[in-house]
Amino acid sequence: MSNFQIPPHADESALKKLEKKIIDEGKAEDAHVSHTLKDLSKVEKASGKADKTFDKSEHALEKTHKKELKASNTLNKATHKHDLAVAAIGNAEKDLAVKKQESARLQAEVEQRKASVDGIIEAQRHHNSLRESKLAEIHNVRAGTGDSNTDAGAPAPAPA
Repeated sequence: MSNFQIPPHADESALKKLEKKIIDEGKAEDAHVSHTLKDLSKVEKASGKADKTFDKSEHALEKTHKKELKASNTLNKATHKHDLAVAAIGNAEKDLAVKKQESARLQAEVEQRKASVDGIIEAQRHHNSLRESKLAEIHNVRAGTGDSNTDAGAPAPAPA
């Protein structure tokens, strides 16, 4: 958040410009947070799909193991069929490993983005609070009633 200084005896035009800058900055930050939340949603959706394909791959691996067992029981009659099933197991295991790795990567990315979003939202809350304080200060200066420096315990500037 920018550190806008509010002069105690500013003219109306300067106060309006400063007020517009503060409001515009808030809108830009809102847009950034919205975009970040959308990105998080997309990654969560991709992670969910990866979990589903992982489950399907796991099921496919179990099914392939059953075929391999059946083929080994009839090895004398189906040596060729047995070899195909063993090859399918290798492919299914590779596929399962790839899907598992991708699922873990996406889950880690979801956690990382959640943490990032939490930080961004907390920063936005802090910035909104500071903006509200500055806007109240502007309104006090306009009304001629207020102390122009309400920054969390900051000393008042020396008179010029």
